[in-house]
Amino acid sequence: MKVARTGESTAQLMNPDAGIWARSERRLFHMVPTPLNGNPAIKAISPFLEKSTDHGSIRELSVAGAHNGDFLALRLSWPSGKHDAIVDLDQFVDGAAVMFPLTPNASAVTMGSKGDPVNAWYWKANLHGVAFEVLAEGYGTSVRQRGEGKSQVKSAAVHKQGRWNVILSRPMDIGSRRARFAPGQAARMAFCLWDGGNRERAGRKSFSGDFVDVILEA
Repeated sequence: MKVARTGESTAQLMNPDAGIWARSERRLFHMVPTPLNGNPAIKAISPFLEKSTDHGSIRELSVAGAHNGDFLALRLSWPSGKHDAIVDLDQFVDGAAVMFPLTPNASAVTMGSKGDPVNAWYWKANLHGVAFEVLAEGYGTSVRQRGEGKSQVKSAAVHKQGRWNVILSRPMDIGSRRARFAPGQAARMAFCLWDGGNRERAGRKSFSGDFVDVILEA
């Protein structure tokens, strides 16, 4: 997958309907259910979660990327017949995340491990224009960073014609313990989706498998 360099402003990159996205190279990911059943690490956190077999209803994700030398933006698009953004006792929220390894040995399947952390950008449909930044070293270790001075990830989302189109964007380099990007260099990414209508949350989700290589155009 290639992330094109553009002269567009960051404001344009944040527009899910901007022309840059129609021109950008896209990659289609086949999404699969996160492997939970029989996983001892999951069972230690939640026996209920470990028994889950009906999650991962979203099976397709289209991803495009662009950067302007200062900001990296990713556009995620997937089929969603219903806009699920209501939080209640028995209702859940659509969501999406992009995960980046912070060490060469970090695994997307396990959300990292001790000493091999991952950094993720996490969007939820009920948080308008706001996104979490997450640090994790394995299942059950996620620490959310949100708010001024904690997360610099921004989001924009449009739900129309049976699809979510979501932008996640952040400055390319904000220092240690965060994913860093630079023009002309490679990065690695993996993706997760939550279908609120299918009661998906936490580990109950679709994911793209382990990290794939991405080239940021110089």
